[in-house]
Formats: sequence, C-alpha cells, structure tokens
Amino acid sequence: LYRRVSAWRRGLPANRFDRPKERLQRLLKHAMGQRRTIREKYAAVFHTMIYTGFIVLTIATTVVAVHHDFGLPLMQGAFYLYFQSFIVDIFGALVLIGVSIAQWRRLALKPKKLVYTDEAELILGTIWLIAFTGFLLEGWRIAATNDQWGAWSPVGYLVAVVFKPMGKSTLTTLHFVTWWSHAVMVFGFIAAAPYTKMLHVLTAPLNIYTARLAPIGASLKPMDFDKLAETGEPMGVKTLAGFTWKDLADFDACTECGRCTSVCPANNVGKELSPRDIILDLRSFARSGDGSFAAPLINATPATSPDALWQCTTCGACMEACPVFIEQMPKIVDMRRFLVMEESDFPDTMQEAMTSLESRQHPFRGTQAT
Repeated sequence: LYRRVSAWRRGLPANRFDRPKERLQRLLKHAMGQRRTIREKYAAVFHTMIYTGFIVLTIATTVVAVHHDFGLPLMQGAFYLYFQSFIVDIFGALVLIGVSIAQWRRLALKPKKLVYTDEAELILGTIWLIAFTGFLLEGWRIAATNDQWGAWSPVGYLVAVVFKPMGKSTLTTLHFVTWWSHAVMVFGFIAAAPYTKMLHVLTAPLNIYTARLAPIGASLKPMDFDKLAETGEPMGVKTLAGFTWKDLADFDACTECGRCTSVCPANNVGKELSPRDIILDLRSFARSGDGSFAAPLINATPATSPDALWQCTTCGACMEACPVFIEQMPKIVDMRRFLVMEESDFPDTMQEAMTSLESRQHPFRGTQAT
C-alpha cells in the first residue's frame, strides 16, 4: 500500500479534498449504498451479498478478538445469540451464494465486458473456501461440544448434524487442522490483496471520495499556455508524469468490471476504443518500474494508439457508468492534446476544420468570421 501511495504522489497536484460534506455524502451513497453498482441487476445481487457479508463477518471477527484477546465479555446473552450466531451465519451464507453466482457468471455466462484472468477465479475461489471452512469450523465445534445454543447458528448447526456421527476425537482433530488452514488462507488473502484487484476494497472508496464534483462536461483541465511556454512542459500528456495523483489513483481503483467499455458508443459500433483497456494498460504501465514515468504512453499499447484515442466522442458515458468514479475521458483528451499541440498529429478528417480555425477563426466552411 505504501508503494502504491508513493507512486500516486509522483503525479501532479490536484485539489480533491475540498467540500468535505458533499464528498462524504457521495461516499455514503456510492461506496456504502453501491448506487452505481446495483444499476446492473445481476451484479447487484452477488456483489451486495459479498460486500455486506464481508462487513458483517469482519465485525464478528473483531468481536471475537475483543472478547478473547482483550478480556471484554461481549459474546454473551442476546447479542451472542441474535448477532454473533444467527445474523453472522446468514451473512456468511450470503457470501457463499454471492461468490458462487459470480463464479458461475464468469465460467458459464462469460459476458464480453469482463476481463478474464486466473487471478479473478483464484480470488473468488479463495473467498469461497474461507467462508466454507469457517462454517466447517463452526459446525465441528457445535458437534464436539454439544453446544446447547448451536441451533442459533443455522448453517453451522446443519454441518454439526451431518458430521456428529464421526465422534468427538475426530471432530477435534479436524477442527485443529482446519482452523490453521483457515487462518493461513485469511492472512494470506489479506497480504495478497494489495497486489490483486482486491486492492479496490480500499482504493474504490478513496476514489469515490476524491472524485470531481463538477459536471462531467467540466472535467477537462484548463491549460495555461504562458506557463507551459515558460516551463517547457509538454502540452497535453506524453508520459505518466503528466497525470495528476488522482489520475494515477484511478488506475489502482479499477475493478475491471468493463461497464465503461460496454456503454462506449464507439466500442459498440465495432471500433477499437476501449476505455477499460486504456485504464488497465496505463495501470500496467505505471506498475512496470521507475522508468515507466518517463516513457511515452501513446502507442505503447494497442489501447493507447492514436486511432483508438481519436475514436472517443467525449460523451462521458464511461465516467457516468463507472461505479468507482474513474475519469477515463479526460485522460484520453489529455493524450490527444499532446498529439495535436506537440506532434501536429491528428486525423485527416480534422485537417479542414483546423485549417478553417487558422484562416476563419471557426471550424466550419464558409466566410471569414466577423
């Protein structure tokens, strides 16, 4: 995490912590309320199951730690039965169901907009195993100790009924071995998270909080030509060093959901532009080493070719669809600015408009502007 934050800090400054009240409202609405995520009905179901389950299970694990490690007797009475037993079991089951639906979507339905990697399947499989072994541990404990309150944990109690004939000695051994396996998976998952797309659990809320509050149409950066002439800095963005820290944070916030590309009008008519691939390619570029900050971005990958960049209509549909408020369109425009103002490289179809701007002060055919 420190490495990622250090990489963001290499970007240009951007004030994204003003108007804290509005930002907090947006955070609650879109990070906790998942307002953009639930626009897609299928994803809304499994993602809500998984993330709410994670929250409840994290609270429950914290309660156990406080009870056992700090000696505060929290796990007793109605709280133990209603929350720590019943509610936690229900939300743990929702995690299992949600992960199963998500895996089915990837393996069977295979929507075009997703990115298919072994990492995604491994993450889902690990989460499923963590939840499943958690229920095994609960059930074996209930069976081995004849817990009189075991029925308040419906899933664990079902496991206990199935395995109780195995006997206390076998159940105790299984519990010991599985407890350590479960612990290794949990802590291994936490340690690996910042190196995988699970990093979005932290970066997505940050990205939502620091998102631009102005309308999408006002999202392009103004250019101070006099200052650029004095400093000798390139006009537009040539390398990663031309992006702000927020732009660099955008890359790490991407969840690879593909919604930006699925709503892109250029991509939908068969053109090569893919806002998703631009963000993912820039992310890979940013993570490829220190030299990446000085290396040219345009044409570094197929997604950042001039042809793809010029296919963007700047409609902002990608930004409106993104559940974590990534700003794809301004990055595309910044790279196009460099092509035009530094390289004089633009499509032939723009030549007449540019010539008209020079001679008539407007991009249209006709007489001199008055």
